[in-house]
Amino acid sequence: MPRRAIVQLGLAGLVLTGCSVKVVENVEPFRLGVTNAGDADKPRVERPEPVKRYQFECRGINGNPLIILSSLEEVWANTQYKKFADVVVTYVGPQPQVLVAEENAAVNGALETGAVGARNDICLLIIKACTRNNPPTISTALYGLGGVPIVKGALTLAPMAPQAAVLTKWLKEVA
Repeated sequence: MPRRAIVQLGLAGLVLTGCSVKVVENVEPFRLGVTNAGDADKPRVERPEPVKRYQFECRGINGNPLIILSSLEEVWANTQYKKFADVVVTYVGPQPQVLVAEENAAVNGALETGAVGARNDICLLIIKACTRNNPPTISTALYGLGGVPIVKGALTLAPMAPQAAVLTKWLKEVA
């Protein structure tokens, strides 16, 4: 079928169905990320990269490093999470270390239940308890971190963490 006939059939179809076509002139082309044509001249304000505060060196059962991550959320979401036998937590943020509100609340809870040491050190232990401990050796690991006070601080800091159910169960067993 010739091209001209196809165009004529298309136009006839539009007329028969009652559709109308409106021609719009002087329309600016679409620009990605621009909502109004006037916005194209303004530079977009970018959110700054979040400050990395901690480094999480996740290790396998044999002690070899598997991956290095920079947040608890990354640790919990990692596809190898169940392979982590241990996680070494290091503070790498701005010096001196200043605890955020959630960390202060967790440290206060740990101190109230008997934790001893510097606040920043207690915070690192709490964060480590929130990561992942190898289930066969979890009791030894948690006692090594500081026991009940650190676990209670971990549950204050991250009550919905993947490790939270294990920590809660451990607390009930030792109480």
